[in-house]
Amino acid sequence: MQGKSAVLALILLLVAAAILVTAGGCARGTATGTTPSSLMDVVVTYVGPVNDSFYYYVPIDADNNINDGPIPVAAGPYWGNGWGTGSMTHYVEYHAGIYRLFRVLLTPDLRTAGGGITAVAGAPVVTKTGLATIEVGALTFGAATVSGTGMITSVANSADQNAGALTVATDAGGNLVAGSVVFTPASPGGRGLTGTELSQVNSLGGQPLAADSFSFLGLTLTLGATAAGSQTITVAPTTAAATAHFVGDSPPQISIDTTGTLTANSAGSATNTLVPGLLFTTGDLVSGGQATIGLVTAQEGTLLGTPYDFTPPRGGNTLRFTLDISALAPQSDFLSINFISVTQLIFDPQALPSLHVYDGQGPRGNDFVTIRLDQFTTYKNGDSLVVEGANDTTLQGNATDTEKASVDLIDWSVTVRRL
Repeated sequence: MQGKSAVLALILLLVAAAILVTAGGCARGTATGTTPSSLMDVVVTYVGPVNDSFYYYVPIDADNNINDGPIPVAAGPYWGNGWGTGSMTHYVEYHAGIYRLFRVLLTPDLRTAGGGITAVAGAPVVTKTGLATIEVGALTFGAATVSGTGMITSVANSADQNAGALTVATDAGGNLVAGSVVFTPASPGGRGLTGTELSQVNSLGGQPLAADSFSFLGLTLTLGATAAGSQTITVAPTTAAATAHFVGDSPPQISIDTTGTLTANSAGSATNTLVPGLLFTTGDLVSGGQATIGLVTAQEGTLLGTPYDFTPPRGGNTLRFTLDISALAPQSDFLSINFISVTQLIFDPQALPSLHVYDGQGPRGNDFVTIRLDQFTTYKNGDSLVVEGANDTTLQGNATDTEKASVDLIDWSVTVRRL
């Protein structure tokens, strides 16, 4: 009898534990399995019940800069991830009954080609969305050298941006041998000859080699005595100093100027300082020319897993989760945080802003909150400089009152604590 009672007690204990985990959250720990040194509890409340078909975000900016932070995407045509922009490093998403933690990824968008920049790729390492204007400075034409035996003693490059090797053969009379002039582009820095350039090269066969034979390429030859021979003119890549002027989206709009070097006629060329992480594709560079590049949030970041702990809303109007600060922002003294909710994600650049029904901290959602990580305390909506209330103007789009209530932020709190 006692054995049966013990088994029954054990079963009830296991059932109670299962109910507790289901009703509450699930401690996930850190990626390394170590014990967190500090945690951040986030509680977000809406006017109506949380709708699992809608999207709820808590973006976090842990770049240690209190002058900017995460804000909603208020209008197109550059929707990015469809919900948030500004400066952010991580975000928690609640959608379809699941909490997920992401690291933010930015992606480049070439808004205006110019200066010889024709495409851009890569992943910028900055955490801020915004617009970078690239201005091409003075050009440095690649040095031209000559090898082999023949009439050419030196070559000056005054305009050739096409790096590569140009083979030249002359006969005993100093005439260019038909078919002997062949150009092989270098990589990086070279391109195939244009139709016009190729036609001019082909017309040189049988013509006397002269100082201006390759002036149409920007090369001037210095010639010695008439002789038969075969030589190769090698042109190094052309480069240009460039400046990137970046203006962030998040108010106040922060400006950052950086410098670097671009290489002409290169595909996916990296510069370490111009816009770190970006790869530029260029043709011939144009001094004084400009290109504009938008840095926008990728439609989805890098999935890190789930929050350290969380509680499903279960038909209620509150989201609750806990983050491991020591893993999320180990080098930060403070972070910026916002609470952004949307009825749908918009990616279509032709979509009207009036379709975007969203909410965030403050009347327009732009009043992100700064949280100190060295003070173990609770930050509350009612104590903030801008207290969040119901029925913001951002909720006036195409949605029912019930749908609007489900994304209408009404209260929040953030607690920083030791484990």
